[in-house]
Amino acid sequence: MKRKMRVSLKVKILGLVILLIAFIIGSLSLMFIYMKYRDDIVKVEELSLQTAKTLSYTPSLHDYYNTNSNHEELGVLINQITTQIEPITVFIQNRDGSIFASTDGNKLYGKLKSEDANKALTFGSYYVIRTTESNKEVLKAIAPISIDYGNYNKVEGAVVVLYDLSTLDKEIWNDVKKILKVSILILIMGVIGSYMLASSIRKDTLNLEPYEIAAMFRERNAILQSVKEGILAIDEQGAITMMNASARYLLDVEEHSEGKLVSNVFKSEELLSILKNSEKQMNVEIQSNEKTMIINTQPIIEGDRNIGIVASFRDRTEVKHMVDALSEVKQYSDDLRAQSHEFTNKLYAILGLLQLDKKEQAIEYIKSETHIYTIEEDLIFTKINDERVQAILLGKIAQASEKKIDFAIESESSLAHIPQEITLSSLIIILGNLINNAFEAVKDTQEKKVSFFVTDIGNEIIFEVSDSGPGINKDIEHQLFQRGLSSKGKNRGYGLFNVKIEVESLNGIIEYSSEASKGTVFTVYLPKVS
Repeated sequence: MKRKMRVSLKVKILGLVILLIAFIIGSLSLMFIYMKYRDDIVKVEELSLQTAKTLSYTPSLHDYYNTNSNHEELGVLINQITTQIEPITVFIQNRDGSIFASTDGNKLYGKLKSEDANKALTFGSYYVIRTTESNKEVLKAIAPISIDYGNYNKVEGAVVVLYDLSTLDKEIWNDVKKILKVSILILIMGVIGSYMLASSIRKDTLNLEPYEIAAMFRERNAILQSVKEGILAIDEQGAITMMNASARYLLDVEEHSEGKLVSNVFKSEELLSILKNSEKQMNVEIQSNEKTMIINTQPIIEGDRNIGIVASFRDRTEVKHMVDALSEVKQYSDDLRAQSHEFTNKLYAILGLLQLDKKEQAIEYIKSETHIYTIEEDLIFTKINDERVQAILLGKIAQASEKKIDFAIESESSLAHIPQEITLSSLIIILGNLINNAFEAVKDTQEKKVSFFVTDIGNEIIFEVSDSGPGINKDIEHQLFQRGLSSKGKNRGYGLFNVKIEVESLNGIIEYSSEASKGTVFTVYLPKVS
């Protein structure tokens, strides 16, 4: 229900602009009407009073009172004035209240009441009053007629000028009509402008409504904060725009860092150089805050301009544990498959001899195989007491048998229990890769021999794997332990690299010697106490 009631951004902008323009136009119109009405009233008051004063000083009016002459000439003058100044009504009222000259045909319309005439007739004051006459609102400008009789002056009457305010209302309404026409034009322009603005905003927001953007932001924030991989976003000025919780943990950042420059947050020069590089980078290993991390960076491109960069961080320790676990599973799988395959072949051979009724040969074959395994098992179980090494060697014996490789354990070998610091994963990486490499080295040779030797005499555990292969190519010998270096094809060359890393993590040493056409020997020295 709530989703159905949501209003689009375009409708919101249109509604807001229309209401805003209407409010502004209405407010300005009311202010204009008020100010114009007030100014017009002042002007009308001044005009009416000035007209009344002018008429009160007219010589023909004074002659009328001095000589009691005919006032027709005065009537003509009054009509001329009212014709020029419309719409006013002028009349002259005597002191006794009678009207002797008027533009209204001597009607009593506008006749002064006693209380209105008192100020002019008694005190000789000029003033304007606002009143209602015949249900019309009018302004009355009153000017006393002061006659000079030589020895004295006497107020004989008053000139009254009336202005019908309804005419003023009509003038203001005509002005309001003009304002409304302009306002409607402005409103139409505002609607068009707001429509274009709303369309532009929708385009910038990929046609998403604000509530959709807010929902996406909440989802994006929840996803970024929930992933275990550290994620960091930086703008083109080098300021941090986003950092999730995993990145804070991996980079050891506790305080709020959004908006700060990366150079002010991180001190590692190696990390800063990676973050400031505008090129895409994959699986870069760095040391920061005593942690080994793998970093991937992806630049943010807008048009032809680089506007930022996104970096992801993984703790190499966790990746290593995951790889080790996978290596263990793969190692066990390969060993079990080899053992199963080898024993299956031998069982088929025994079955064939029995079916051919060659029982004696079958028995001799069983005794021969039993003797071979007894010798190997005696060496493994009597000379080598560590179960982890025993398990690895048994698997490799099965692999060698399957590949028709002569894999021998030196009779001089001896090994007590290996310290717990040297884990099964480490042993699988070191021994598994060295023995597998030896198998690879002899697979195409005529004499396929691989030997294994171990001893723990002294303060070190020494593992030695030798093969009868063609030896190491001199061209790649100086890069032997580099990642991805191999003469066996693509996606190879990680075994010796992993062995070296693992040996060094255990504070050990790996050495090798190689001779063309005679084989290669790899020797690993691991301290018993790290």
